[in-house]
Amino acid sequence: METNGSFAPATVEEARDRYAEAGEAAQVVVRETAKAMGFDGEEYDERVTGEVIETARDALFASLLTVHVADRETFEAWLDERPFTEGDVTVLGSEHVDNVVWHAAPFADAVVAATFQNEPDAAAGTLRRNAFGRIYRDAL
Repeated sequence: METNGSFAPATVEEARDRYAEAGEAAQVVVRETAKAMGFDGEEYDERVTGEVIETARDALFASLLTVHVADRETFEAWLDERPFTEGDVTVLGSEHVDNVVWHAAPFADAVVAATFQNEPDAAAGTLRRNAFGRIYRDAL
């Protein structure tokens, strides 16, 4: 099993703290990106809205979530060792492929997984966006 990412919040409070930190970083990234794109002050004020910053924060937070990557048997064994029930687990994708990437949020009694055959990075990106939407968006 391979593990990638920077954090897997153990509590909703920890998730909120990380989300707040991502907000500060998102503002800097958006501002510097707009500057690199040659936005003047007027264009920046017109185009960089609160929604743009929020979208950047959501994407940044999601992109840093810890994910595990392994074959299906390893995923099933991992689940067997944890207190999650079948209703706590959402698996996206086909049951006819060999590999799984997943993220667990024990504070929400939730695991989100995505199956893949050959593209672990693409599957991890899909998974992180889905985990954010399914687990974190309402909590944050």
